[in-house]
Amino acid sequence: MKTHLHSLLQLFALVALLCTGDVLRAQSVAVTGRVLDANGEGIPGVNILEQGSNNGTITDVEGHFSLNVNANATLVLSAVGYLAQEIALAGRATLDVTLQEDVKALEEVVVVGYGTTTRQNITTSVAKVDPKNIPTPANNSIPELLFGRAAGLQVTQQSSEPGGNINLSIRGRGNPLVVVDGVVFPYSGLEPDNGGLELQGVQRGGLAGLNPNDIESIEVLKDASAAIYGVNAANGVILITTKKGKAGRMNVNYSGSRSLVTNLPYLEPLNAQEYMRNYNQFTLDKYLADNQMQPFGPNAATGFQPKYSETDIQNAGEGTDWLGEVLRNGSIDNHTLGITGGSERATYYFSGSYFNQVGTMKNSDLTRYNGRLNVAFQLNKRLTFNTSVNASRNYYGNSTAGWQTGNAGTQSFGALQAALAYPSSVPVRDADGNFTQFAVIGNPVSLLNINDQTMFTGLLANLSLDVDIIPGMLTGKVLYGNNSENSVRDFFIPSTVFWGQLFRARGSLNEARRQNQTMEATLSFKKSLGAIASVDAVGGVGQYIEDGTGFGIEASDMLDVINTTNLASATGPKTTTSYKYFEKKRSFFGRASFDVLDRYLLTLTYRYDGYDKFFPNQKYAGFPSASVGWKLSNESFLKNNTTLNLLKLRASMGTTGNTIGSVAYGVFVPDPNIIVFNNGGVVYTPYYQTALDQPNLKWQKTVNSNIGLDFGLFRDRISGSLDWFHDDITNLLNANANTPQLSYISSVPRNGGRTIRQGVELAVSTANVRSDVFEWNSTLNISHYYYHWVRRFENNDLQPYVQVDDPVNAIYVFETDGILQPNQEIPEWQPEGARMAGAPRFVDRNGDNTLDYQDVVRYNADPRFILGFGNSFRYRNFDLNVFLYGQRGATGWNYTSIWADPNNLISGNQSGTDALGRVWSTANPDGTWPGVSYNETTLGLPASVDTRLARRDFLRCRNLTLGYNVDPGSERKYFQSLRVYVDVQNAFLITKYEGADPETQAANVKGGPAPYPMARTYSLGVKASF
Repeated sequence: MKTHLHSLLQLFALVALLCTGDVLRAQSVAVTGRVLDANGEGIPGVNILEQGSNNGTITDVEGHFSLNVNANATLVLSAVGYLAQEIALAGRATLDVTLQEDVKALEEVVVVGYGTTTRQNITTSVAKVDPKNIPTPANNSIPELLFGRAAGLQVTQQSSEPGGNINLSIRGRGNPLVVVDGVVFPYSGLEPDNGGLELQGVQRGGLAGLNPNDIESIEVLKDASAAIYGVNAANGVILITTKKGKAGRMNVNYSGSRSLVTNLPYLEPLNAQEYMRNYNQFTLDKYLADNQMQPFGPNAATGFQPKYSETDIQNAGEGTDWLGEVLRNGSIDNHTLGITGGSERATYYFSGSYFNQVGTMKNSDLTRYNGRLNVAFQLNKRLTFNTSVNASRNYYGNSTAGWQTGNAGTQSFGALQAALAYPSSVPVRDADGNFTQFAVIGNPVSLLNINDQTMFTGLLANLSLDVDIIPGMLTGKVLYGNNSENSVRDFFIPSTVFWGQLFRARGSLNEARRQNQTMEATLSFKKSLGAIASVDAVGGVGQYIEDGTGFGIEASDMLDVINTTNLASATGPKTTTSYKYFEKKRSFFGRASFDVLDRYLLTLTYRYDGYDKFFPNQKYAGFPSASVGWKLSNESFLKNNTTLNLLKLRASMGTTGNTIGSVAYGVFVPDPNIIVFNNGGVVYTPYYQTALDQPNLKWQKTVNSNIGLDFGLFRDRISGSLDWFHDDITNLLNANANTPQLSYISSVPRNGGRTIRQGVELAVSTANVRSDVFEWNSTLNISHYYYHWVRRFENNDLQPYVQVDDPVNAIYVFETDGILQPNQEIPEWQPEGARMAGAPRFVDRNGDNTLDYQDVVRYNADPRFILGFGNSFRYRNFDLNVFLYGQRGATGWNYTSIWADPNNLISGNQSGTDALGRVWSTANPDGTWPGVSYNETTLGLPASVDTRLARRDFLRCRNLTLGYNVDPGSERKYFQSLRVYVDVQNAFLITKYEGADPETQAANVKGGPAPYPMARTYSLGVKASF
């Protein structure tokens, strides 16, 4: 593979070299002139290039230039903010040129709720992401395109398995509402469980049925712009627009790539010698501490016998590479073919794609087949029929990375956990060829024989009819969209696999189905009153239905050869589960935008939503918003300013909502004990009430306020926006509020509580250098927010160290400062269970010689800021793109450090990682992590201890891409464009985090979690248009 990739890269470099060269020039003449704008003012910094060469110059501050060129040359003039021009000299020696302003940047179309606007007219905070500028060879989902690409949008890779979950958070909120071509789309992944077994190991991401190469644009609605979506828009809205056909000749586009995937540095298990030495050392320390022997106590150290002799250790060598047995290099094949074209009466876009990913852990993979068809027919002058269909089928191989669920211990480890837990001194197989067994953990290689497969199918169909009622003024639209998804999971543990302390065949089949329907009718009105004002309004009604079902059967003790083919043949217990749900929302909505004198902007929206899960008196709620804008750059005192081409002040305020599920209604459940009468002739199943009706539950509402400034300087050479926002969340729902004393139900749902989220965002784009030969552009976005309580829920008893207005995601810990050493004076406030050498030294923050709630320290799990930073360079036909994203100031738990708990090691139930080298011992007094004499669970403190707390700061290079654009020249009849590129995804990571990865999720479980490793991808690809 490496040799093949190296050869391809050499070929790529050779082709690029052959495609470059300079054109020899004939006898030159001196040409002088001046470049002017529409007002007759000279334009400085205009690039003037002799076509077909690298001979050029730039204009001075007055717009003058002088250049020696071929007498019959053609000059190419270009400048940021102006339309380029080509001028044939035809023997002329002097030249005055007027460049026309390029208003495309200001007229860039931005999709908003139920319509579009332009950059210069938008009055709310909306970020636009253009997928064309993002490398896609290694990306299997749309969220993978968004890392660091928009101010205020935090994207976190919670699982890096194929199709793994990526969390999206707009301004620190939860997952947003997603709308694809006007159809509401669920963001969460659809993944059935595998029954009652505590070996789930799958964190599936959403939007699994969409191909990133089919996406035209992505808009992120962050403030009152989301209010027109009312219900469920409190977390913001992401609008996804797919590619459509265009009138003209048929175009065929192909995008293909081959990628090599390698794991980034991961948790490093102890080798055989390290395991034996660490086991001996920590069992010695434990023996000394338990017997009060020196240096832990006054008694002399005698009587200890190590388990492993020095000869055993020397003969052990490196041992088994268990991680190498379950991890591997992966690969990705990604191919998309698109066909687009049409006439004035009909346009079409069709694409088909194939994506195949071999994961970097054995048994993990993803194969996806996807097809999309977007067609529009103009039936007559007034009617246009639009339809789009997106079909996908995904096959997932599910690894057993991750961690066990519930309270299971090491007996429920998956293959990756087992690979960390098995001592390297244990071989894969014993002398008889059977899999070895250590403690109660299944053999890592044997656990790879577990079969876990998921098949996902998705169909998104969208039908709409556009009616041109009054041409150019009044239009109507009727839309129906249906997104149906189905997922089936096939899970089987053969009887030859030891898991859960049993050699036993166990299997399950589980299916989940969901459907989202969108039905809307809208009227749109547009009218321009000359230079005085323009109006853009829309009103409509909608109904939104979501329903789903699930079914599963789990059984045991079947023949391995039959496995899940016939679960009825199992002789062991069988368990059947099922569920179904249905919910309906109904809405009335409207938006009106006014532009007065091309300077003053006003947008009003209102949505009236009804939700079937509320009681009648609370069923409907209104969600208004208003936003204003002032285009200062169009005022007379700034209109002729050549430096400032856009300066707009805007402000918005609006209300969004959140639904509450089905908690408003009482619940009755069957009692597990049946009642029998008449010697079994009559059997009753009693039901009892577990929840009461809550007719007064209200909508959770968020008031979004935003003040922003949009700017463009030096003909948009510098452009961007600055926003301040404030979210006031009221009527918070507490699903488990305490009930009054003597109530037979301990908790009920209640509205109450209030939180505030506020922050700032900055997005800047710059054209640092721009000429026909070389370009350098940069983008930067930085976001900060602070999310805190204002009012707590009633009957919510707070710990004395908790303040009412603390951060919502606060972490409370006792602070420590180093490790207690032998013979060191023990502080008076040191807890009773932490007074031996090797325990963390607690800090008495207020100096009262007592460790209590006043010594608790508060941290915030939210980052202080997140950022995205990109640079793109072009030299002739070469381009280089570098994009980074990261965060700073976030604090969280490093649960992968559990693998370095010496008490786990000496229990004899599992091995550990090389992080044990940081643990204090009598042989390592410089260790900074607590030793074996310390056990936090025995202290009985009112808050946790900071020993597992870590800063989750990082800066990651998401993409490093080098490309070459082949000039079709005389071969244009064969292809329109051709680009060859190499890309490295996750090229490097800068962090001090000592866990598996600062982004990936890891749970606090017995033994330790094993998240799927983060990977680096090397891609070679081509894009061609015919």
